[in-house]
Amino acid sequence: MDATTLFSYERHVDSRALAGRTLLVTLGAFSDAGAAQALVDDHLLNTLSSRVIGRVDMDQVYDYAGHRPEVTLELDHFTDYAAPEILLHEVTDTEGETFFLLTGPEPSFQWERVASAVRIIVDQLGIERTLMLQGFPAPVPHTRDLPVTRYAGDPDSITVRRTMPGTFRLRAPFTALLTLRLAEAGHEVVGLVAHVPQYLHEMSYPDAALALLEAVSQEQGPQLPVAALESQAGPVREAVAAQVAEAPQLQEMVANLEQRYDSLLISGAAEEVPSAEDIAAEVEQFLADLDTPEDPQGPSAS
Repeated sequence: MDATTLFSYERHVDSRALAGRTLLVTLGAFSDAGAAQALVDDHLLNTLSSRVIGRVDMDQVYDYAGHRPEVTLELDHFTDYAAPEILLHEVTDTEGETFFLLTGPEPSFQWERVASAVRIIVDQLGIERTLMLQGFPAPVPHTRDLPVTRYAGDPDSITVRRTMPGTFRLRAPFTALLTLRLAEAGHEVVGLVAHVPQYLHEMSYPDAALALLEAVSQEQGPQLPVAALESQAGPVREAVAAQVAEAPQLQEMVANLEQRYDSLLISGAAEEVPSAEDIAAEVEQFLADLDTPEDPQGPSAS
């Protein structure tokens, strides 16, 4: 199927006049731990000058029955249908440099075609570097700086070496395929994964978004503001600290995570938190839990 017909620029946009060095991708995956991607999107699009310049034809790539959009029933009529959208935004950073942001849910179908469409966009816009942003639940304490590990199509593309400490298999998100296909086409692509405390991954956690934006800067991305996110993060930190202070079981778990985290730093492991076996176990457990009803209660030590 023709990938060129899947994505279209907005009618008022002349694609020949567009140019930018960096593409940030916050497409959904099987996890958006700490709502990191959603927070990044909301923050960037509400603090920087931006406009929508294009979109993917969702009727061809999205499973509406599997991921039903929301709609409001107001007495006797429907309003506010929340249509899923994969949008390409043109954004201007704090130094006046243009970059692009690809937002939306993970496509359900035609992954190869969507990847080809994104590759065409990267070619057309002259994008030099693509950065994938994501949060993932991990055995780390909220009382320390969140680690952000990297992956890449070509490992030499990574500026700051903080990779996963081992090899394991997991169910692929679309961004994994996109990374492979962009790299095969000769494009620089680097993935940034914020390790969000596993006991907080279901809540909105601004520190995860802050960690990702710092990593964007470290990986030669645009200069992005963080003040608004910092103001959101403070009250959340206080609320988490208060809840942990009231739960001895949580206190013990956090203390154990702190001890392991700090021992790795002292031993020279530098922010490469748990072992490959620990991370693999967490990944497997998290993926298994996707098919299991969640406990509606807040943070727990499970």
